[in-house]
Amino acid sequence: MFIKKHFSLKKFNTFGINVYARYFVEVKSIEEIQKIFDIYPYISKLFLGNGTNILFLKNYYPGLVMKVGMKGKKVVKENDYEVIVQAYAGENWNEFVNWTIKKGFSGLENLSFIPGTVGASPIQNIGAYGAEVKDTLIKVQAYEIDNRKIREFTREECQLKYRYSFFKHPHYKNKFLILSVFFLLRKKFQQLNTSYVEIKEELENMNIKIPTIQDLSQAIFNIRHRKLPNPKKIGNAGSFFINPIVGVLYFTKIKHQYPTITGYSISNQKVKLSANSLIENIGWKGKKIGNVGTYEKKPIILVNYGKATGMEIYSVSEKITKNIKKKFGIPLSIEVNVIQ
Repeated sequence: MFIKKHFSLKKFNTFGINVYARYFVEVKSIEEIQKIFDIYPYISKLFLGNGTNILFLKNYYPGLVMKVGMKGKKVVKENDYEVIVQAYAGENWNEFVNWTIKKGFSGLENLSFIPGTVGASPIQNIGAYGAEVKDTLIKVQAYEIDNRKIREFTREECQLKYRYSFFKHPHYKNKFLILSVFFLLRKKFQQLNTSYVEIKEELENMNIKIPTIQDLSQAIFNIRHRKLPNPKKIGNAGSFFINPIVGVLYFTKIKHQYPTITGYSISNQKVKLSANSLIENIGWKGKKIGNVGTYEKKPIILVNYGKATGMEIYSVSEKITKNIKKKFGIPLSIEVNVIQ
């Protein structure tokens, strides 16, 4: 463990913003975490995974950035039908998902190729193509910072909802450091989720009628590769905004006024609106202001076309949310973790 001073985080945030941290350290064990808190008990700390969902507003972070590097994954318990696996927080999420697929374990295949780490997955309750982490998560192991103790949270205690968890609550945010996550996956009688139209079309293009978990993962890779910008080529943090949820009656009303707006029923009373269609409707698809813009294929993604600052990116996001609020009366929340 080596603590670095005045450390550039440009390679540690996918927006590619050249922000500096007063201190930076990568921790690879619980002992190293405890040691850091002994050395720096009062300085502000930021826990970092792969930096795929973060936006720094300033070019300097005055505290200590702790990159979580604890790795490892294993089968904890299994029978003929199910298996419990444990993955440590520093594991690359997609590599972990690939590991489960290669072992023939089903449940995470729809979440293939999502960037980030295992430790970040329950915080956001990451989801895609009709699946969320809450569908398979059974418990989370975390380090409680105030008490310096390891604590376990059941799925219910994590309070997992759409892009939300207990760990995002303002009172508990940054109070816990995720150490590892446990998932319950299937081994036999796999019921694959291919309900999304895009997935069905892609499987047809692949000439696959009865897909395996490997086929489904490959189809999702093909879709994502076509639609999403590579952060190594153009700075971005994936979806910047959260798809808003509205009542069925309100959706019917705005759909009548603006037919191009799309949404997906999530219950008898609620509809998840496509933020992409809202942003398109206000004329922001592919729009560019200075070094910042919305991605031409998927405007829910904000991109850094050059040397944009965090404030410039945030300013564009505010313009979009204000325009949508003014036109539709709908608040558009930010998915990206904004660091003041």
